[in-house]
Order: sequence, then C-alpha cells, then structure tokens
Amino acid sequence: MSGHEGFIFRIAYLPGGERVVTCSGDGTIIIWDVEKGEQEGTSMVQKDAVYDLAVTRDGKRILGGGEDKKIRVWDVETHEQIEEWASHAGYIWCIALSPDDQLTASGGDDGKVEIMEMKESGGIKHLIDAGSWVTSLCFSPNGEKLACGASIGADAHVIQIYDVESGQLVLGPIKGHKAWVQCVLWSQDGSQLFSASSDRTIRCWDPETGESIGEPWAGHKDNIVTSLSLSPDGTKVASASFDNTIRFWDSRSGDPIDQPLQHDTAVNAVAFSPSGEFVASAGLDQKVSIWRVPWWHDSQKQVITTLTYLPTLFLTVFLACHRHVVPCSTCVIRKSVAQPS
Repeated sequence: MSGHEGFIFRIAYLPGGERVVTCSGDGTIIIWDVEKGEQEGTSMVQKDAVYDLAVTRDGKRILGGGEDKKIRVWDVETHEQIEEWASHAGYIWCIALSPDDQLTASGGDDGKVEIMEMKESGGIKHLIDAGSWVTSLCFSPNGEKLACGASIGADAHVIQIYDVESGQLVLGPIKGHKAWVQCVLWSQDGSQLFSASSDRTIRCWDPETGESIGEPWAGHKDNIVTSLSLSPDGTKVASASFDNTIRFWDSRSGDPIDQPLQHDTAVNAVAFSPSGEFVASAGLDQKVSIWRVPWWHDSQKQVITTLTYLPTLFLTVFLACHRHVVPCSTCVIRKSVAQPS
C-alpha cells in the first residue's frame, strides 16, 4: 500500500511532532513521517473500517476501534498488534485515553460507554448505559471526569459528564445541540468544555453547571463540524468541517482567528502539532495534509507535501460512519456516487 484507500476518520500527532497517525475506512492505521512526506513502515491492518484511534502519552502504543467491535492495541515502532479486546456489541465510534494512560474509554452504536483498565488488558472498570448512540468521548485534564457526546433518542443529542471513579452521571444531559455531537474537548484547565456538532456549530459549556458560555460559534455555515483540536498553549481551537475548511477560534472569546485553510473536499479530522506550529488534517480525499498555522507565518499555502495514494479507476463509497449520517435500526449508510478518479 502506498496510502489509504478509504476516507480518513481520525488523525493524531505522535510525541515529538515528526510523525502523525491516521485511521481509515479501508481498515488500516498508518503512521506517516511528516519530514519525508511518506508512510512509515507497514500499515496496521484491522480489516474492517477503523473509526477512531488514540495514542498513549509516551508514544509507544496506538489504540484503534471500529466496525469489528474490538479495540486493538498496536506497537508504534514495530507496527505489531500487542493486544485485542473484544467488548462492544456494536461498532466502536470513539476512543479516549485518560491523562495518565491508565484508563481507556470507548463508545459506539450499542449505547454503552466502557471504561477499561489498561494494566488489566482491557478489564472493564465501568459499563455505562449512555443512551442509544455514543458519538464522542474525552477525559478531563485531571482524569476525574469523562465527557460523553450521545444520542438518547431520535432527536435528543446531548452531552453527559460521568465521574470516572464511580461511573455515575454527575452532570447532564446537557442540551443545546440540534444534531449529532461529533466531538467533545476539555480546555487545559478544565473550566470549559467544547463541543462540535452536525448542527454546524461549535459550543462552549461550563462543565460544572452545564450552562452555555456565550453564543454558539457559527463560522462553519455550510456543513457539519466534525473535529476539534486544542492548541498546546490552550489559547486556540481548530475545527474541521464538511464545508472543506479548517477554522481557528479564540478558546476564550470564541472569536474567529485569521482565514480558514481550504481543502478540496470535506475534512474529517484535525490535530495541532506538539509545538503548535502546524496542524494536520485529513478527510474524504483520503490524503493527509500538514499546514503551518496562519499566525505562525504570513502565508496560507500548504508547506509540507500532501501524503497520498495512487487512486483507483473508480471510487465507490460505502461509509458506515456515525459522524455524517442518520442511523436506522439496521444499518448506517451514507449515499455517494461512484466517480472516475
């Protein structure tokens, strides 16, 4: 393989910033060398679509989950599978790691949140019934709480906050979004909780009261907001959207910063580099792109080559992705048209 052959759903930097890792609907996880602009080593193959991943803070392990209903743990250097945890009854949409790497949380279309002990090789600490679908998860900076984006009915898209030690709901459901909560993200000091939604907005919440902080951030006017990333200094939020852009926001005021970065197709994922100088992005064009942030240099052009693959003659997309579709009782499908490459 020269690269992904399916939509890219998640992207993350490895410590140091010289490498990024992606997961895709083609059933693979790939590590990219951003200095060389190429794939590093072999792909990590999970066969079925991989919807989310997480990287341990020491940069030694990658966790991936998706359609096969399992969490697989991979060694970053050897690309070999270390462990396999079979737990969820449905697809795994989201994975989060606690700040100390001791716990992992996962959720999916079975409506369950599983908090597991890493040291116990996937031993379940808590099994939480969060609703009908769990779409996003994030541990608080101190590791004591877990924010969860979920759907608790056909039209109820909410945020719930759980106590990690007891597994009990401590706040919520927080209502405000009118469609799927695609991403939840804590501020560095834990005083704010950001959320991105298919209703085309980003919102900021007080995680102690559940009250909205300010008005919704409505810069992505044409399509859903898929992903958020916080800058290393905590002052800026990057957002990715199906409107083909990455946008930047002041994390306190919610004001837009500089001009958006323009993709040719919808963007599923964005991540700040550890230095804050770059953002990595990926999405429906099946490419990984690295950009210098606008305020770092007075230029909007892409500064590192696009990491891509050799396209096939025809692309027919079957996308079972919680981030961009409306579920039915039997399946999740996003329609698309086969087009010549």
